[in-house]
Amino acid sequence: MKAEIENLLTDEILNKAIELFELEKDKTVKINSFESFIFESIWKGTPCILRITHSSHRNIKQIKGELDWINYLAENGAPVCKPFPSANGNFVEKIEHKDSSYFLVAIFRKAEGSFLDKNRQLLTDSLIMNWGRLVGKLHKLTKDYTPAEGTSRPIWSDYIPNIKEYLADEPIALQKVDEIIKSIGSLPKDRDSYGLIHYDIHQANFLISDDEEITVFDFDDSEYSWFVADFAVLLFTVLWAKLNGERNREEFIIDFLNKFLKGYNEANELSNWWLSKISDFLRMRHILLYAVIVREHKLNPTEWSKKHIDEWKPMIENDIPYVKLFEMND
Repeated sequence: MKAEIENLLTDEILNKAIELFELEKDKTVKINSFESFIFESIWKGTPCILRITHSSHRNIKQIKGELDWINYLAENGAPVCKPFPSANGNFVEKIEHKDSSYFLVAIFRKAEGSFLDKNRQLLTDSLIMNWGRLVGKLHKLTKDYTPAEGTSRPIWSDYIPNIKEYLADEPIALQKVDEIIKSIGSLPKDRDSYGLIHYDIHQANFLISDDEEITVFDFDDSEYSWFVADFAVLLFTVLWAKLNGERNREEFIIDFLNKFLKGYNEANELSNWWLSKISDFLRMRHILLYAVIVREHKLNPTEWSKKHIDEWKPMIENDIPYVKLFEMND
């Protein structure tokens, strides 16, 4: 989050948010501030997450669209963290800032369980299958979802101008952006392959119960895209977080994907032709994250960002995949 945005969240705005949702002020504790300001708190005796989002990141229609979809998923049995209403009966409240921008406030049930990225021994075969089953359930449900009036969510191509802006000084990377956009943009869109997806359903965005049930949260990146984009995001992040440990990356990810698909296919089905497109979406994910790191390095250079740029730049420019997947054809 930019420093100038961080400085806009005053005690007055935070206290107003707490008041609007009838939270316990002395139990409201900040967790982080990456894309939004995130706090733990208590709502009517129930642990919750308070999220305060600046208008530079999302507008009110987008937040309403996110919350409407979460409520739809919850009503249809998906294990998600439902939003709670404010004292006014609204799922999102708007707080004006004196600079003419504004903040959007929402609260969610706090999930219980353990994080996989902090407890890697939890990555069992049955958990991977449950993970796949969850993603399949969300895809199955989204096929019949009708957005409420006055709501919206981003579409997959909305971020392309930002990627190109971040890579303006890298002509070869820009060429690769155009190539992958052309390839992905030509794919068919139908209810069985394209719709509103989570687009960030990796191990840091769900908690695991003692019986390996998963509760997913953080739908802030949800967008209209192809179902296989969800596969690419989680596969990329699983490897980036080094959940493979000492195992060979390709061997690990193929084994992971086979188990994941076994669970996924119990809830939804995608043809092998669609699964063969995962590699394209992995490439897109790689380029997107590379662009973000390039931008952050320009603003605040670190050894971490330099290391990733040095490693990823030749991979992007020479079409070297982040991980090789087996070919799947009908």
